[in-house]
Amino acid sequence: AGVWHRTSVHDLPTSESPDPLPRNSVDRIQTASYEGPGKLEARVYRLTSSAVGLDVAQRWHPSADTVFFNQGRYFVVVKWQEAERQALQAFVRELTTASRR
Repeated sequence: AGVWHRTSVHDLPTSESPDPLPRNSVDRIQTASYEGPGKLEARVYRLTSSAVGLDVAQRWHPSADTVFFNQGRYFVVVKWQEAERQALQAFVRELTTASRR
């Protein structure tokens, strides 16, 4: 989204998930790093079903400098460092919109 520039993107083995998701319910993990008015990492989990995403979202424990959302079979975690608030909100809004397409 605008001021953010992707610096890396890669797939992670489901066995190396940095987040507490049920590993047998994760088909794919893709992570991307961005720089702009701060630094952030977005992790996208493709799940076996949308029901898993809803369950994970309901049980998720919020943590500092992190936001998450689920969209159907996708669960997304965005973690940032010293990000400018409006730019971060725009990034998350764009990511949410893109996941609906």
